[in-house]
Amino acid sequence: MDGLRQVRIHEDPAQSDTLPGWVYTSEAHLADERERLFFRTWHYAGAVDELAAPGDYVTVRLLDQSILVMRGRDGAIRGFFNVCQHRAHELLEGSGNARVVTCPYHAWSYHDDGSLRTARGAERQPHFSADRFCLKPVRTEVFAGKFVFFNLDPLAAGLAETAGDLAADIMAGTPDFDRLKPLPGRTPRAMQANWKVVLDNFHECYHCGPAHPAFADLIDMAGYRTTVSGLWSAQKGQLGRHENKAYTVAPGANALTAFWFLWPTTTFGFLPGSPSLTVTSILPQTVGTSVRRYHGFALPGAEPDEAKSAYGQMVLGPEDIAICESVQRGLASRGYTAGRYVHDPEGGQTTEAAVHHFHRLYAGAMGF
Repeated sequence: MDGLRQVRIHEDPAQSDTLPGWVYTSEAHLADERERLFFRTWHYAGAVDELAAPGDYVTVRLLDQSILVMRGRDGAIRGFFNVCQHRAHELLEGSGNARVVTCPYHAWSYHDDGSLRTARGAERQPHFSADRFCLKPVRTEVFAGKFVFFNLDPLAAGLAETAGDLAADIMAGTPDFDRLKPLPGRTPRAMQANWKVVLDNFHECYHCGPAHPAFADLIDMAGYRTTVSGLWSAQKGQLGRHENKAYTVAPGANALTAFWFLWPTTTFGFLPGSPSLTVTSILPQTVGTSVRRYHGFALPGAEPDEAKSAYGQMVLGPEDIAICESVQRGLASRGYTAGRYVHDPEGGQTTEAAVHHFHRLYAGAMGF
């Protein structure tokens, strides 16, 4: 493995090869990613509006770690490892409200600040110390005033410090951002592809013409632009026409499209049409499989934009899944080692500058 770790991503995308195929297919390397990358970076947990009342909670899984995020009676949003300190049973599932967190196994219970409330029978043990059995904390941070993120690394730099400019760009660039509210539920989709394959695909629109013909026909691709900055990148464009085989955008409706990519696993984006925003998390399951989790935001009381939704879920999404699963199969080929970035210094449609940016961040995180 030491020889394989000699990965170099040149600072100039026009002079650089891509990440080699083995980083997408090695089981041992996924274990390294777990410690070096996933447990040291920020990941999406849910919406602030889902945690409006004391006791409101959401749970989220990152590899083999289950995380609980909840609103306390003091108004604070806190994160905890979602595991009872008695015999390690998971405490809560999904989302909901729990003024007291009670383990379903032996009924140990916890306050919303993580402190132990009751441990049945322990009152008869003179040397039992409740302070030893508080829930273990997990860092949380509210991003752009609307999204809750968590990080398992207590020493990691905060999102406001490292990606505050992204929050400002999303807030300024999303129509009716302040009015958008989370839709109920999340829609996970499993893919037979490494998590990086999916994000590589998201980070460029070089493939849009051949692989997403309806999207390329709807959007003015000549004006489509990619930019990179710090821990994030963005793609932005606008309508080229109001109607095609993808869906119809009513005159006067939002004509912009934008996608933002926050290192390492989170995407924010919207298509033309009624004001909306989708937060997407790409998380690994195994080295060759990942899960794509969506969380939609829309104007309260607005009629669903059925045409846009159908295009995203029935056309654009399946097109991307097919691409990524084919790439994953190809990465295992003995006929492939590494690729090459195509770079447009103007940030136009053909540029893969954001893929290169993603790979540079990845190489730095992994110590290459």
